[in-house]
Amino acid sequence: MTALLALFFFFRPIMFIDVGWLVFGLNVNEVFAIIATGILIIAFILRIITAKSLNVSIVDFFSFSFIVWVFFIYTLYIDRSNFKDAAKFVLPFVTYFVLKNVIRDTRQYARLVKIMLVGYSVPIICSTILIVQGKSLYTVLFWNNLARFKGVYVNCHDLGHCMALFCMLLGIYYVLCAEDKGLTPLPKQRLFLVMVSMLSIFAFYCLWKSYVRTCLLGLIVFIYYYLFRVNKRLLIILTGVMCFIVVLLAGMLYTIFYDMIDSASGKESAENFGSGRPYIWKHNITEFSMQPIDGILAGVGVGNTWSHTKKKSDVVGEMLNSHNDFLDVMMQTGVVGLLLFLAFQFCIFRKILALEGRVRFVFLAFFLSVCLMNFASNSYITRFGLGQMFYSIICYVELPGIARGATEDEEDSESIDVA
Repeated sequence: MTALLALFFFFRPIMFIDVGWLVFGLNVNEVFAIIATGILIIAFILRIITAKSLNVSIVDFFSFSFIVWVFFIYTLYIDRSNFKDAAKFVLPFVTYFVLKNVIRDTRQYARLVKIMLVGYSVPIICSTILIVQGKSLYTVLFWNNLARFKGVYVNCHDLGHCMALFCMLLGIYYVLCAEDKGLTPLPKQRLFLVMVSMLSIFAFYCLWKSYVRTCLLGLIVFIYYYLFRVNKRLLIILTGVMCFIVVLLAGMLYTIFYDMIDSASGKESAENFGSGRPYIWKHNITEFSMQPIDGILAGVGVGNTWSHTKKKSDVVGEMLNSHNDFLDVMMQTGVVGLLLFLAFQFCIFRKILALEGRVRFVFLAFFLSVCLMNFASNSYITRFGLGQMFYSIICYVELPGIARGATEDEEDSESIDVA
């Protein structure tokens, strides 16, 4: 079972790579998703057989309620839903439930995170080589002549998100090793420290060359929130360094954030802020509000938006790419689906608050950063690989043996004997 988990954690970041191969008409990444799900199910069955118990909580109630709701919508609107999109929508939640039951304790979890960091070396190094050589160009923006690279991924957004996730995952691993006396602190893992230090430099380089602003801001939120809670002196030093960099690279930063700066300063309409996000959100919400009551409650069908099918829906009006995962959830699963999803997220948030020490703060920083990116872009909900990695990481909050604070409601979680 340990070997199966190691395989999953090692190959999960690698299989985000755009290989371009088709197997029985499916992209190789989709084939991996099927195989990975099978691996997790096998590990889950083995765990139940050996442990003869299940770790269930209020989190699982809302996650499985959301899963049932998604497939209810698929059945209800089967003529305008997409099964593959429905499966990608819910598999990350299944991953969360399986892993929190299969991973034995926090130390095994830390070892698996280390394996995932090692697996990340393949896409990071390959992307860096391609970008340095001037290959893997995704697009050159017309209005500012900015060249954006995609590395080994489908687009620059996947590159940016994966690189930002690596940096945050490395921060989580560092804190776990520092807080658990049974683990070797990262500075003492000399060979591994050299490797991840090099990879973090490469990852930030790739993130920068992707010019995905949402990921840059998400990483800044992660670093700033964590340092604000644990090391304000270092935060002040970092702020000073960043101010110096902003002054030094003012021209380049304006080129990257010009629409935000111009909108904030009044030179452009507020609707143009962030590539026109306020306009897009207003437009899509207006179109959604014009649906009949069943469409508002249950959405218009999973995958039935222009941003996913590359064509206009025959049910909805002209839907634009929402650049907001929460808005996407509402459009596809309705108000009911959005409420179930938000309840699930709130329960995870409460579990994080129940952690102790710096572990609590690093997971809070991670969770808040991801929420920000989900709100500002198509991120960890509509991108299946990201979502699966996110829930593979966040499952820590319900693992056996974690230190919990006074805010934990003991009735929220219990072990069910299946013998």
